[in-house]
Amino acid sequence: MIAVNGAERTRLLSRLESGRFAVIKGMMYDEWVLNRLPNAQFEYYRTAFDCISALKNDNVDAFPYDDSMLKYIIGNASESFAFIYDEGFGVADYGFAVNTNRPDLKKAIDEAIAEIRAEGSYHDMVTRWFPRTGATGIMPQLKLTGKNGKLKFGTSTIDRPFTFIVGDGVITGFDIELATRICAKLETELEISAITFSELIPAVVSEEVDMIGAALAITEERCRSVLFSEPYFQAKVALLVKSDFASI
Repeated sequence: MIAVNGAERTRLLSRLESGRFAVIKGMMYDEWVLNRLPNAQFEYYRTAFDCISALKNDNVDAFPYDDSMLKYIIGNASESFAFIYDEGFGVADYGFAVNTNRPDLKKAIDEAIAEIRAEGSYHDMVTRWFPRTGATGIMPQLKLTGKNGKLKFGTSTIDRPFTFIVGDGVITGFDIELATRICAKLETELEISAITFSELIPAVVSEEVDMIGAALAITEERCRSVLFSEPYFQAKVALLVKSDFASI
């Protein structure tokens, strides 16, 4: 994997000023790219793998995404790609979201996350799901009492390490563990519903679910529709390009 910085980054960004970018439908990466490259053009796809296929087939010039997820997606093909980092793309704060008529639930989630951080569990989660080398860890067994009912959690299986599928269709990942730990604090059961990413916010607005999360960036536009928790993760946005594009 090639990380492009400095003068080389400036040269490549200049080539991408009117470039074509692959974006997952419903995600906000197009807005971040436009902040840095106002003449950029976009093609929208259903999944990250669709975006990478478009990049491989030269249908687009670049794919903007969370750099921690990109590293897992490209895997053994890392030599075929280069990462472009630039402060102009900014960072993404991720949060869980609830219906605007549930400030009580938002408060409870914020308090639970604060406790999870304070007791050291959050640090353990980061170590487990974002290892410096090797594969992600395994979801620990956490006891949920269900004393206070059930929390319906809507998520989208985007990519490692946040939400992904293992085994016989089991959804796991950093966001799933955090949601489970929140339920442990709230003494509720956790019911997970897999939802297309672009339908997550409509699902919580319509009260189909109580809470949503899947590396969901907190933005001004989204805050007009839902209540976000305090940020639980800050991600760096990177551009993925083919290595031969970076070498021209």
